[in-house]
Amino acid sequence: MTIWYVYPQWHRVSFTIIAEKHLKYLKKYFRIEEIDELAFPSITPHSKPLVVIHPYFFIMIRASKQISRKLHRYGGFIGIDVCDSDHISRLAVSTTNYAHTLFVPSNFCREVYVRSGVKTNVDVLPHGLDPEFFVKPRNPGQFFGDLLKFKQRHNLKFILFYLWHSEYRKGWDLVFKFYNILRKERKDAILVLKTATPNGPAIKQCKQVNCINVAGWLSEDQKIELYDLADIYPLFSRGGGFELNGLEALARNVVVLAAAKGPWTDYLPGFSLIEYRICGHVLKDNPIHDGRGFEVVVEKAVDKAHEILDNLDDYRARVREFVDKHIVNKFSWPRIIDEFAHKLDRIREELGLKHHVII
Repeated sequence: MTIWYVYPQWHRVSFTIIAEKHLKYLKKYFRIEEIDELAFPSITPHSKPLVVIHPYFFIMIRASKQISRKLHRYGGFIGIDVCDSDHISRLAVSTTNYAHTLFVPSNFCREVYVRSGVKTNVDVLPHGLDPEFFVKPRNPGQFFGDLLKFKQRHNLKFILFYLWHSEYRKGWDLVFKFYNILRKERKDAILVLKTATPNGPAIKQCKQVNCINVAGWLSEDQKIELYDLADIYPLFSRGGGFELNGLEALARNVVVLAAAKGPWTDYLPGFSLIEYRICGHVLKDNPIHDGRGFEVVVEKAVDKAHEILDNLDDYRARVREFVDKHIVNKFSWPRIIDEFAHKLDRIREELGLKHHVII
C-alpha cells in the first residue's frame, strides 16, 4: 500500500505543524509520499494510493472537479480536519461522501460533524506533544533571561497568551478585557502576548496597557521556557478544533482558564473551566465553519484568576497531579500515532489494499 499525505507545504500554517508531527511518527510504520496541497489535484496516481488529506475540506472543495475525474485511480481517502465553530456547512458535509473516514482532534468536533449531517465514519485523532514537553527540566533564563529578572525583581505573575492569527476566534478582545480588569485590581499581574510579528492592532493595544510582546518564531526549547515563565494561560477561544496552546501550557504546569464548552474540555481539569455564553458566528461568511461559538464570562474568569494567583502553589500542584494522571499517556505523539497507524492499517484491510506496512 502506498500512502500519500497531502498537506500545506508551500506556506506554514497550523495544519502544517500538526501534519509534520503526524509524519514524523507515521514514517516509523509506513512508506509515505508527502505531497503539497497545491500539487495534489494535478497528479494522476497509478498505484491506487490511500490518500490522507489534511486539511480535508479546503482541499476537497477547491479541487473536487479534478479529483472526481480520477476517483478510480485512488485506493481511498482519509480526511483530517477541525471544527472552528459548532456547525459545518452543507457544502462541507457534501464532500465527506468521498472519504472512508474523517479524523478530527476532539470529541467536540466529532459531535459537531455528526450533528451537521456527516454520515461518513468520524473518529477522534487528538493533537499531542513530544515526550520532552512533559519531562524537560525547568530552566528559566536560558533564552528569556531579561524576562525572568524582570519578573523576579518586581515579584510579578505572568499571564501568557499566544496570538498567531484569527484575533476574534482566538478571543483576543476577551483576553484584553480580562487583563484590563485584572491589572486594575492587582499590581502583580502582567500580560505576555506572543505574536508572529511585532506589528498589528493587537500589538498597539498591548502597548497601551503595559504588556510585554514576544514576537517571532520560537524553537521548541524557547517555547517551553516561555511557558515555564507563565502562571496563567487564558484560553479564551470562541471556537476551534483543539487549541494546542492550552495543552502545551498545561503540560508545563501553567494553570489554564477556558470556557466550560469546547474541544479543550477533552484535556482540561474541571477547575480550569469557566462559565460561558453562546455567541454568534465565529467566522462570518465562512464556507465551511458556519456555526456559533462560546465566550467565557470575563468577570468570572477574573474572579478565578484572583483565586489562582493568591493560591498559586496549590493550583500548580493540582495541575501537576492532573497531568501525571490524565495527560502524559493520553496526549503524547508516539502513543497517539501508534493508535492512528493501526487504524490506518484496518482501513487498508477494509479497502482491500495490498499490505506494505513496515510494522
